[in-house]
Amino acid sequence: MYLTALKLVNYRNFDAVDFEFPGRKTAVCAENGAGKSNLLEAIYFLAIARSGRGSRDRDVVRWGAEYFSIEASVAYEDRPRSIRIAFDRRAGKKKALLDTTPLPRLASLVGTFNAVLFFPEDVDLVLRDPPQRRRLLDILVSQSKTSYLSDLDQYRRVLAQRNRLLKEERGRDVRNLAPWDVQLAALGARIIRDRLDALDAMRPEIDGYYRQISQGREQIGSAYRTPVKADERERGQEILESELKQRRADEADLGYTLVGPHRDNLIFTLDGRSAHKFASKGQLKSILLAWKLAEAAYLESHTGRFPVLLMDDVFAELDRRRSEAAMELVTSFGQVFITAAREPEVKFEDRGFQRVTI
Repeated sequence: MYLTALKLVNYRNFDAVDFEFPGRKTAVCAENGAGKSNLLEAIYFLAIARSGRGSRDRDVVRWGAEYFSIEASVAYEDRPRSIRIAFDRRAGKKKALLDTTPLPRLASLVGTFNAVLFFPEDVDLVLRDPPQRRRLLDILVSQSKTSYLSDLDQYRRVLAQRNRLLKEERGRDVRNLAPWDVQLAALGARIIRDRLDALDAMRPEIDGYYRQISQGREQIGSAYRTPVKADERERGQEILESELKQRRADEADLGYTLVGPHRDNLIFTLDGRSAHKFASKGQLKSILLAWKLAEAAYLESHTGRFPVLLMDDVFAELDRRRSEAAMELVTSFGQVFITAAREPEVKFEDRGFQRVTI
């Protein structure tokens, strides 16, 4: 699977622009503010049908415009396909088309075009913020398992209803939560099991990639903190229902749900110490890069095709040794896009990259 062409209209700083990508290794070099990150964000939009930066749809519309559209040509193993996503600010509606056929739900697009995105600003945001670390797992599993996204959407709806009841009855004995508990526990157990399964599969890859990037200077660790122990994942619903009952009084006092995958945590360590507390900027960046490469390997093993790697300013704050290791790793995948504001020490042309100018 390779992206061969892209057309952006009214997306971020782009008015109307066409790109062609004849090769599988593309370097986008330009000054800061030219739109390098916006280009990668637009490509990633094709994978998850939303901004990889967490921006609202209306916020990526070019200033003064009323809509944006992203059109792509993608070469698959059997045939080429086209993908189009458009958002109308006035109507507040977004739609997606696959080969000119409108999709009934935007979620139906997820999994059609797989991509892995590395943004440097994600280093602090993701590795120091538990909700963003959970989001790493959610995006990964959603691209490889369609039922996961459905479970996640249903879980959020049930959680919102349960929280509303807790808030309305705050400080009192809430007696009508049992039906919501059963739904929340059933959906939550499936989400937790899928997250645990994904991390189990990725952990050796994360370890291996980090070892190569750091040249073995530190030992990385990764764990998923949840009330459901790894060897009890098949009993997840039962365990969550029990936990919900035990925390009922606390939830009634606070007015929100204290148990479930929305409260779990993905933890990274270096030599046994918490990475988000003790790691340097370069180490944190190396952790996120190792995760992203492991994510690409996971998607390839579960979908049968390599995702497109989107690496934004990946070499900044990495020393030459880590930069060379990172370049060696990212170029071992399928299609790769790398952006840079300045020429890195590791030359793009020496690695077979073709340049695209913005």
